[in-house]
Amino acid sequence: MDGADINWLFVDLNSYFASIEQELAPELRGRPIVIAPVDADTTCCIAASYQAKAYGIQTGTGVDEAKVLCPHVIIVQARPRLYVEFHHEIVAAIERCVPIHQVMSCDEFACRLMGRERGLLRALEISYAIKQEIRTTVGVTLRCSIGLAPNRLLAKVAGEMQKPDGLMVLLRQNLPQSLYSLDLSDLPGIGPRMEKRIRYAGIETMRDLCQLPRDKMSALWGSVWGDRLWLWLRGEDFLEPPAKPLQTLSRQHILAPTCRTPERARGVALKLLHSTARRMRRNELWAGGVFLRVGFFDKPAFEAAVRIPPCRDPHSLQAHMAELWKRLPPYMPADIAIGLTHLDTEPQADLFSIPAPDARERVVSSVDEMNARYGLNTVYLGSIHNVRKEAPTRVPFGPPPPLEEFDDTADEVRKPPTKYSLTQEQRARLPRRG
Repeated sequence: MDGADINWLFVDLNSYFASIEQELAPELRGRPIVIAPVDADTTCCIAASYQAKAYGIQTGTGVDEAKVLCPHVIIVQARPRLYVEFHHEIVAAIERCVPIHQVMSCDEFACRLMGRERGLLRALEISYAIKQEIRTTVGVTLRCSIGLAPNRLLAKVAGEMQKPDGLMVLLRQNLPQSLYSLDLSDLPGIGPRMEKRIRYAGIETMRDLCQLPRDKMSALWGSVWGDRLWLWLRGEDFLEPPAKPLQTLSRQHILAPTCRTPERARGVALKLLHSTARRMRRNELWAGGVFLRVGFFDKPAFEAAVRIPPCRDPHSLQAHMAELWKRLPPYMPADIAIGLTHLDTEPQADLFSIPAPDARERVVSSVDEMNARYGLNTVYLGSIHNVRKEAPTRVPFGPPPPLEEFDDTADEVRKPPTKYSLTQEQRARLPRRG
């Protein structure tokens, strides 16, 4: 058994955002809390504690619905920078036990085991060491589920099988039979549309899917993914090819009521543009196009795009977006999306011209360096002055952005939460602990 072919260890933090808020505010521990991007009933929950999940509240549940499901639920306003700071501490804690192969998201980490680490007993020792290291060096309320398996996909699946604070092992000799109890949607890559397609083909259970011949699974997906999945379900260990170079970067934002005027909405759009351009420059890319989408409450959305010469300085990008904005219909804006498209590496200089030193490029680089060192928007264009606190950076589904991309400063983030909804009536209804 100790010669088990365990190649991957997958760490998944449980109720990550909510656990961090409970870590910093002991009065929230053991309570049903949810995390919301803004303090409003019209938004949705982006995370929920296990106490809140017991009432049927999930990620994506509307705040108004959450209050119906659990009248004494506590709504905590999200603090994205805080979650990314804790993320870096968790990375350090895990890497004191085993190297991280890939950061999958703010709260998910894939570790590739090597040599003797691949034995079952040693893999279990590493798993328990990670759990203990996170609790003792990062936070006593933080729990994680860990999956051990022959490949990364199955390690992620294993981590989902036992929550919270679980540890699950999938051994190759027991595959795919050990997956038969799962739902189809438990496999990464099977969302609602794909599940509907699978069921339409007469496949109702995980057992049905696992028993498909290789050629039929490939045909069902209509792509190489089906063939890869057939192999992964049997414990084969290989990674998908590297992702294609970035072609588009974008940001979107739902406007607050105070920003639903054309002028303030334009300012928010410019802030989104500058944020996207900073990310593009960090990736050493240049934009060949600008895209704008503005949604309205009761009218069709406006969309426009323009191809541009290779560009990455905010002044020129702002001018291109301003031209698109002039075509905007005179309706009340509800949401905005900005994209930089046709991304490519630095354009080649004309062989028959001698490029002059670009003073604007040097200014942009200097501004980026100052903002990285002293905090976001230490230096900014005057066009976003009135909305510089709007559209703050959020934590994406993938790897988190650098800390310098957040508006709040480092000395603000370790305070207990002050922005959470708890009326005196709700406080009186809180169940007593013990």
